[in-house]
Amino acid sequence: MIPKNVLRKTFILNTLKRFTMIKTDEKEELTLQTVPKAVNYLINEIAEMRVLLEHIESQLGLGVDKHRPIGIEAACKILDQTKNGINKMIRNCSVPHYLKGNKVYFFEDELVKWVEKDRIQTFDEKYAGRRSR
Repeated sequence: MIPKNVLRKTFILNTLKRFTMIKTDEKEELTLQTVPKAVNYLINEIAEMRVLLEHIESQLGLGVDKHRPIGIEAACKILDQTKNGINKMIRNCSVPHYLKGNKVYFFEDELVKWVEKDRIQTFDEKYAGRRSR
């Protein structure tokens, strides 16, 4: 059986080859009569690219729809915290969350943004302007 990552790389390479090939014999001058045909061709190409992009995103786990409600267990995995740790953050109102009845919900994209907002600068970023040798 062929490993998934090999199949994925092969698929991506074949897709890129397909879209980068230029067919010089199919070039024709753009006139008022050929504009509708050219627009139709471009619309079809864009639709194919969207399908391929969605497929690649799903294969790589980069799905577009990350704004979906998740429970506390999934939040624990995303934040690498215990359930007690997440509950403490909820009580302190330090993590973005939603209450519906007695259930707690999170949104995956909001949790990722919440983690990203407190990024610490690297030494090089912090002192880049001070170095003069």
